Amino acid sequence: MTITETVACQNNSTTAAMATKECPADAHSSKASDETDQQGNVDQTQLLEIPSPPHHRYFGLLGHMPDLDPILPVSSYWKLMDTYAPIFQLDLGMAHPRVFVGSRELVNEMADDNTFTKFTHRLHKEMRPVFGDGLFSAESTDKAWWKAHRLLVPAFDLSAQLVLKWDRFGPEHEIECIEDMARLTFDTIGLCAFGYRFNEFYNKEPHPFMKQLKESIVESGRRANRPEMLNHLYYRDEQHRQENIVQMRELCTKIIRDRDEHPRPDAKDLLNVMLNGVDRETGEKLGFENIIYQIPTLLGGGYETTGATLCFIYYFLCNNAKALRTAQQEVDEIVGDRVLTYDMLRKLKYLDACMKESLRLQHPVSLLTRFATKSTVMGGKYFIKKGQMVSGIWRHFHRDPEIWGQDADEFRPERMLDVNYQTLPPNSWKPFGDGLRACIGRGFAEQEILINMAMTLQKFDVEKVDPDYRLQLTGQMGVKPIDFKIKVRRRANRSLMVGIPGGGTLAEDGAAQQKKYQNEQQPGDGASITHKLKKAVSVFFGGNQGTSESLVGAFSRSAPAFGLDAIDIRDLDAVVGNLPSDRPCVIIIPSYEGRPPDNARKFVTWIEQLASQGGSLPKGTKFAVFGVGNSDWTHTFHKVPRFVDETLAQLGAERISEAGFANVKRDLVGPWETWSEQLCMSLSGADNENLPDRVGLDIRIEKNNVNTLPRALGGEQMAIGVVIANRELTDTSVGAAKRHVEVRLPRGCQYRSGDYLVVQGRNPDETVARVMKRFGLGAEDVMSVQESKKDFIPVQPIAVEHFLRSSVELAAPATKRQLSALASRAGENSAERMQLEKMHDDVRYQQLLDQRYSVIDVLDQVPRLALPFGVYIDLLLPLSPRIYSISSSPVDAKSMSGGSSIASLTFDVFEAPAMSGHGTFRGVASSYLANRTPGDSIPCLVRPTRVPFQLPPDTETPVIMLAAGTGIAPMRAFIQERALIKRAGVRKLGPALLFFGCRHPDKDYLYRSELAAWVDEGVVEVIPCFSKPRDGQKGRHVPDGLWDHRERVWDMFGAGANIYACGSAARLGSSSAATWRKIWSEKTGGSESEAHEWLDRIKNDRYISDVY
Repeated sequence: MTITETVACQNNSTTAAMATKECPADAHSSKASDETDQQGNVDQTQLLEIPSPPHHRYFGLLGHMPDLDPILPVSSYWKLMDTYAPIFQLDLGMAHPRVFVGSRELVNEMADDNTFTKFTHRLHKEMRPVFGDGLFSAESTDKAWWKAHRLLVPAFDLSAQLVLKWDRFGPEHEIECIEDMARLTFDTIGLCAFGYRFNEFYNKEPHPFMKQLKESIVESGRRANRPEMLNHLYYRDEQHRQENIVQMRELCTKIIRDRDEHPRPDAKDLLNVMLNGVDRETGEKLGFENIIYQIPTLLGGGYETTGATLCFIYYFLCNNAKALRTAQQEVDEIVGDRVLTYDMLRKLKYLDACMKESLRLQHPVSLLTRFATKSTVMGGKYFIKKGQMVSGIWRHFHRDPEIWGQDADEFRPERMLDVNYQTLPPNSWKPFGDGLRACIGRGFAEQEILINMAMTLQKFDVEKVDPDYRLQLTGQMGVKPIDFKIKVRRRANRSLMVGIPGGGTLAEDGAAQQKKYQNEQQPGDGASITHKLKKAVSVFFGGNQGTSESLVGAFSRSAPAFGLDAIDIRDLDAVVGNLPSDRPCVIIIPSYEGRPPDNARKFVTWIEQLASQGGSLPKGTKFAVFGVGNSDWTHTFHKVPRFVDETLAQLGAERISEAGFANVKRDLVGPWETWSEQLCMSLSGADNENLPDRVGLDIRIEKNNVNTLPRALGGEQMAIGVVIANRELTDTSVGAAKRHVEVRLPRGCQYRSGDYLVVQGRNPDETVARVMKRFGLGAEDVMSVQESKKDFIPVQPIAVEHFLRSSVELAAPATKRQLSALASRAGENSAERMQLEKMHDDVRYQQLLDQRYSVIDVLDQVPRLALPFGVYIDLLLPLSPRIYSISSSPVDAKSMSGGSSIASLTFDVFEAPAMSGHGTFRGVASSYLANRTPGDSIPCLVRPTRVPFQLPPDTETPVIMLAAGTGIAPMRAFIQERALIKRAGVRKLGPALLFFGCRHPDKDYLYRSELAAWVDEGVVEVIPCFSKPRDGQKGRHVPDGLWDHRERVWDMFGAGANIYACGSAARLGSSSAATWRKIWSEKTGGSESEAHEWLDRIKNDRYISDVY
């Protein structure tokens, strides 16, 4: 891929994309002839006006340019196309409004060379000082005259360098994907095309040429995006650009002169072609100056787009376990343990399909732009003037459901295989541009990508560092991912040099590895020694909200003390058809209303089908299951983990421990600690006497004041958002306070309606003060931890007060293990020990749980217990971030500020007398957020919904929404988005019905005026359900309203309606589900058990709940 594709993206936010307000298509036409051609014989009375959004800033005096996202301009086009599809236009300071299209039909018309063409324009002009008469900025291009397979021989060695680098850093190293991929592609082009090694993998910092080129390209783009007169004010930026250009020319000159003075006639690279090749038409060679310009042209055009594409490929593969497994199987079949060769590349059909499918879903550029050479009508109804710029938005026409189906947003490489790909309509898939200015490096880029994919999958299992990471983008000229990090773990039976040019095969180096192992076991004098090797364990989990992941983290921290090593941690869906049989498998899985979590559905389906077919698992498969559930769902409590436990045993796997279960409503940690400890003892063969019993950290307290170092919070890498609004929504006389907070998200952080904002809260000052008083600590004291394997315990000095406030759970209910640890610190037969041992009794312990006694609450009961601060800290859990549904739509113009997205939260403030009797209980995150003022920073991140809790793609699909209290949050986002779609007037809306539960119409009717306005617009119909209405009226809840309107909702469901529910699991969730079952039974005559089966079938498809 080359930079020729990026011209449209760079031109997207210009004040004056054409400096003279004249399009190149008009360059050879007089004004009179232009006007005549524009009118032509087109009867415009029969046409539709191309929609254009309203101006939001500066009264439209500067057109739409100020309304665009300055960080990722194309994201503004994406949102507008979502609203106005399939076409809209913007005033970007050109002679004519710029038109954007998003369907294959309209892009296909753009490809007609009789009507549209591609010209160089102002961006090319600004790039000429950098690229001269290179292929990008020249007025025309020659044919794609290079042959990829002749050039790519060195690419195998460079990919091998990357693979070795990853292997050297180990399986826990976090790889910043875009950084390593950009270095790979930059080095590859330099070596393959010009025979020059930039040695990107042998230097910590990028090569100066790479930095100079990037800065020159970016500044050239900025110059193209400013009015000509303003560029004179940026003379220092221009001076720096010229300095970069001079330095780049010096290196390019050196490369060319070195080859000229030391010829390499056998070199199969582009430099030889450019130095020695003769044009068949003119009989001329390329001039020295032109060759100088071709070097930065080819480097700048290829390395970022190809690097970004590789990142996107690994992102989609990590999200699709089946595709990743199929790709790896293809590599195993074709390449095996041999060194990859060019002939093998041609056979990697599935890898090629993965690449094509990734380019379809997320292109590294954004727009395909052409100019009308004459007036025309597009789509039979939209008039395009001569000289008007028309841009196809790759993200949309590559996802046109008319071509790709209703699952167009899904990653499915099979679309690109064999007949499926060959029978695509023309111009359905065109990631490399078209016409004479299409990407001439296509073959080179495609094979460079395949080489890296094959060598990586041959050697490694690949996974995302953050399983919840959703693609975030940045970029002006092209787009690339932000903060996308991967981990690679060398596959079983894959040694260091397998697949590396010059290395051996599996069979060849297996003997060497065995000899090496034997040598390590035998000292030089022949005496034998015994090594205490850790026993390998796999941990597989499922989960939508992070609870299971926290237990995985706890297991990986505690297992080494028992001689265990969790070497393989993955989502359950990642092991479908490939459950290890050479080591025990620990499975942690919750049950969501009787259904598996999103990242375990395929696993559950797999074992269910295998059991129904009478199949079995490989001999030696061993497992242990721990289930998480909520007792509010009485009919489905622990249904999924019990099914997994029973089915694996049915399939012949060996159960190494009885299944364990936790109820998140009461006590998650206690049952987990008991079960996991027993499991570790069983696996390691330890007994109670050998059980690791040391509790405590070596902490040094200093009476100093130092700055606290920033760190990752809650096990996830947080970024900083800024609160810009905070207001109370209700009268607190009828319930807890409810607040509306708006947060300006970190730059590049995007979300969709239905997503969550994860917020790292703070422990209340009152609780922190209690702990510090208990241990005699002062506000300026600093703690220094000598050694800890817990990643949330800082190894650098940190203020004690800050640590207690931001790093550990102070209010979590005490567990039996914690009580035992406290009792062990008391003297034999002491009153404190007797009191703590009584708390361990089952009856008394349940009372403590009911009263939510924390460790500090327990310590208040035994004030004379001499407990070191290090022991107390070691007993605590890391402070977990809290998750809130976002209550705004990103499509709303109000949801953008200074290039950053704005997300609103709607939440209850938890503040009430503590059930333990010790002061006031304040929610860690809700109280923290409630007390933030505009301008305050908060640690946060966006977490995508893992269930399809989003508006249906077809806007005409009816929608039924059930919400109570702050469960209105995602529904407000949905309705806000529907309102914007309706105002755009392009797509029709199906009916929407909201049942909204509140207590009182005047005191806690959240967003009443907004909802009323949307009702007046015809966006939604609201049926309020007040549990405590005024004037002694009878109260009702959402299920009551649902039953009262059962005829209507049943008709809507029959018309294809989707149902969304958000609120308390114990109240709205279970009672609404029961009402729907009751409606179904009434309408169909089915039994209660059949009603349960019906609701189970439609959950996560047409009945989607987000309950808590």
